[in-house]
Amino acid sequence: MKQPKVLSIAGFDPSAGAGILADIKVFQHFNVYGFGVMSALTIQNESEIRGIRWSTQKEIKDQIDVIFSLHTITTVKIGILKDSDTLKWLVKLLREYDHNLKIVWDPIFKSSSGFNFWNDIYPKQLLSTIALIDLITPNKEEYSKLWGADFSFHKFNGHTAVLRKSVSENEEYVIDYLWWNQHIHYLESRRLTGLDKHGTGCILSAGITAGLALGLNMKQAYCKSKELLNQYMLSSESLLGIA
Repeated sequence: MKQPKVLSIAGFDPSAGAGILADIKVFQHFNVYGFGVMSALTIQNESEIRGIRWSTQKEIKDQIDVIFSLHTITTVKIGILKDSDTLKWLVKLLREYDHNLKIVWDPIFKSSSGFNFWNDIYPKQLLSTIALIDLITPNKEEYSKLWGADFSFHKFNGHTAVLRKSVSENEEYVIDYLWWNQHIHYLESRRLTGLDKHGTGCILSAGITAGLALGLNMKQAYCKSKELLNQYMLSSESLLGIA
């Protein structure tokens, strides 16, 4: 089987716990070939972000151009971007390259350490862009900024799947909701208490991206990625150290 080629458009995190470097590690774990386009340079370690320099649209496009000129990319993961205008421009650009690309967007509005990437969010302006994306993976806070507190599936149009992470939890289990193929899938996993590591959302979305590139459906790709995430959470490493 020919090795699928996937692309991460994300920030460069020098700690390698999130962003492009973490995505590439996850892609390697799933035996897909990963390329990277830098959307931002973050000045950070795994505990804090001290600054950020955003790539311009031209810089992003030039990086994509040179990759697509030689390689056939099947699946793209989008991480941090400067704003909603950049997201809209980028998704349109990717669809112009290949209408059949699978696109996963991990909407990162604020880092786990409290650094704001997006100060202004206008949900109505994002709906037309979201309709062109195959999967978005918001946590509870990100989801509420897009759609409010209720998980109202009628608001989604087109083929877009939505993974809402950690919708509910108790002492033993965490439940994620996946709206996919016109059905709600309740995805339950054991709660790993006392563990708080950098880049978990990034790892999960990158794993799903790899799974989709391998031909798995949304639910299958989620389950494979969740297995990897739990393996990482239970490891003794503070940073992503997976083979």
